[in-house]
Amino acid sequence: MKKLLVLTLALALPLAQIVRANDDTDKKKKRKHQAEVAEEQRSRPAAQSQQKAADRPAKQSAPPVRPGTGRTQHTAAKSPHSAVPVPRQSVKGEADLNRQNRVSTQASNKAKNQNRNVNRDSFIVARSRTVRGYHNRNWWRSHYNTRFVLFGGGYYYWNLGYWYPAFGYSPFYNNYAYIEPIYGYNNLAPGQVIQNVQLALRDQGYYPGAIDGLIGSQTRAALSAFQRDRGLIITSAVDEPTLVALGLA
Repeated sequence: MKKLLVLTLALALPLAQIVRANDDTDKKKKRKHQAEVAEEQRSRPAAQSQQKAADRPAKQSAPPVRPGTGRTQHTAAKSPHSAVPVPRQSVKGEADLNRQNRVSTQASNKAKNQNRNVNRDSFIVARSRTVRGYHNRNWWRSHYNTRFVLFGGGYYYWNLGYWYPAFGYSPFYNNYAYIEPIYGYNNLAPGQVIQNVQLALRDQGYYPGAIDGLIGSQTRAALSAFQRDRGLIITSAVDEPTLVALGLA
């Protein structure tokens, strides 16, 4: 019996040592695992902070604001391509623009013709060249190799700076409302020349009538008044000195 007890104690002692050694090993592993978990928990916030900082776009440093410039200077620095405001101008009507262009052209022509020598008697000379007889188309073309235009019910021909009526040029258009010479310029037809004269006289306060391209009593009166005020020979006609004084020719 004693031997059995001694044998049992002998076997139990190593077993207890083995169990105790295993317990110590498990405790060490557990403490190591707890230390690793704690270390991981401590390092995780720092890593997350670094990742957020890396993902965040870098802010551009604002340029320094000079003293006294205030908020306006800072705003201008943010928008370097902002357009400079342009003051709005009132839109002029077509009639105003046409009148402005006409006045500008007249002023330019006046400046150009200040030193121009104009024959005061040019209309008297032109009127002396008028052909009074009636002739057919072939006669007119054989004697005047020039331009012929239909105006006021009859044909007119160009000669030495003036338009003249070509009496009898056409049997169908044989009505000549204006039988005196009409001074021309810039290769314009007689009706257009008269319209420009009426516009110029109206702009200067001489002509209150319609712009119809025909010479009536109002147009003649306006021409006479203008010629008198400018010291020209009063012809009541569209002659060279008058158009030069109006700034047209």
